Amino acid sequence: MDPLSLIAMASTTFKGIQTLVERGAEIESVAQKLGAWYSFAADIREAEKEAESPGVFKKLFDGQTVEQQALNSVIAKKKLEEQEKQIRELIVWAYGTETYQEMIALRREIKARREKAIYKQRRKQRLIMDTTLVVIAALVCGAIVFGTVSVIQGAL
Repeated sequence: MDPLSLIAMASTTFKGIQTLVERGAEIESVAQKLGAWYSFAADIREAEKEAESPGVFKKLFDGQTVEQQALNSVIAKKKLEEQEKQIRELIVWAYGTETYQEMIALRREIKARREKAIYKQRRKQRLIMDTTLVVIAALVCGAIVFGTVSVIQGAL
């Protein structure tokens, strides 16, 4: 998914967090929305990393220019930073600094686990797909060359 779509979903979730905190919701209710927001944030950061080193076929067939990708990444990054700052302020205001610090510590743990599990798998799948497509393309090219040579030899 592109960063702008992800930031739109993150913004919607962020508005839900604001509403819950303003209404005085319990931290448990807010935690579910926060989890969703932080998932979108992680996906946006991962999309930025993937944009920096796209697969072979994404380079060839992606309709976006380098400038579009860069602009989308910058917009998403700035919006994400702004929302993260506001979330910190909301949590500290409503639930205290200790709650925010605990949440950040847990976030680091969860982020590390998620990085290992999900994103490693995505990178592996992309590598396998790129390798498979390159091998297929090489086989097709080899078959064309072999067929051409066979036709030329048959004509002689």
